[in-house]
Amino acid sequence: MILKTTCKSKNGHDIIIRPAESKDAESLLKLKLQYLRNTKTIPLFEDEYKNSVKEETALIDMLLKEKNSCLFVAENEGQLIGNLDIKGNQRRKLIHTGMLGMGVAEKWQGLGIGSLLIREAIKWIDENELLEIVWLEVYDSNYPAKILYRKMGFQECGRIKEFFKENGQLIDNISMVYHSYQSSKL
Repeated sequence: MILKTTCKSKNGHDIIIRPAESKDAESLLKLKLQYLRNTKTIPLFEDEYKNSVKEETALIDMLLKEKNSCLFVAENEGQLIGNLDIKGNQRRKLIHTGMLGMGVAEKWQGLGIGSLLIREAIKWIDENELLEIVWLEVYDSNYPAKILYRKMGFQECGRIKEFFKENGQLIDNISMVYHSYQSSKL
């Protein structure tokens, strides 16, 4: 289990990557609402994310409890600046799969925070006794994210044409997958 890692952002700031805790709920909720406010790469408007602090706490607790799920946060000087979750499927025939979602505070985008989060998540995936496949969806127009995911070992595995509608523009949905086939899992 990965407890806590201290890294450097591209601009030299100390960044801590760690599993979320229940006490992070209010800060995590504020972070999510902030990056949803102006996003052009997440198919959700700020007003559609309706979790209360209590519901955010329950979400954190659920992701920490499920053996094939996790929630990591990135923080700088005690402030949450990014998060990554893997929601493991709870159906027995799909228990080896999980979906990855991630967000980074607007002013921290482009500084390597996503790379730091995914690097720790990949370590966790590779150590996890259940997960073999982690997948994600990304806007075709989100070039930095697609480059990052490929760099981290994700491969494109599908496309739905004109799936997202962002400011009246139709954008393809790209599905990407990471396979973790360690010999200890076979």
